[in-house]
Amino acid sequence: MDRVPRLLGFCLLALAAQSTLATLSPVRDPLPDLVIAAVLLVAAADVPVVWGVAVALVVGYLFDLLSGCPVGLHSLIFQAVYLVGRWIRRRFFLAGALFEITLAAGAVWFGAAAVLAFRILGQGREFGDVGGVAASTLVRSLLTAVAAPAVFWVGDRLTAGRRSSLAARPLARGLPPGSPPA
Repeated sequence: MDRVPRLLGFCLLALAAQSTLATLSPVRDPLPDLVIAAVLLVAAADVPVVWGVAVALVVGYLFDLLSGCPVGLHSLIFQAVYLVGRWIRRRFFLAGALFEITLAAGAVWFGAAAVLAFRILGQGREFGDVGGVAASTLVRSLLTAVAAPAVFWVGDRLTAGRRSSLAARPLARGLPPGSPPA
């Protein structure tokens, strides 16, 4: 439970980094999706499902507000990414860089397909350049896959709860927690 605020803070940091990257970069579409990698970090963390879904909801809502997408679209997508990522990790006992790379690339494709389906079905827009959308999504998924291990590494370092060495000393000597030192 105490790790949830740190995970939320890291996801918001990833959101700020991605927003800054999108603002300063001369190209917009083929950029790595740091927020999806951060949501997948939450899926890989050992937190209750309710709190993980809540983090994905808040991050998705703020992503929608910052990106100009219809509010609720990425909230739903990030919750689905969280739940599927958690299910895959728990079901197949996967971990490590290959898991992070594969899941991040797949999550980008899932998110792109969901946004595209909403724009076509929900907003009535015509489907334009298939090759351009596919190429942009391919580049974004590859860049996200390359960045995912770094995002997981930094996220693990920033969100891991560490006890001070003084608090752990009585346990090291076999004394119960809170007992006075001998």
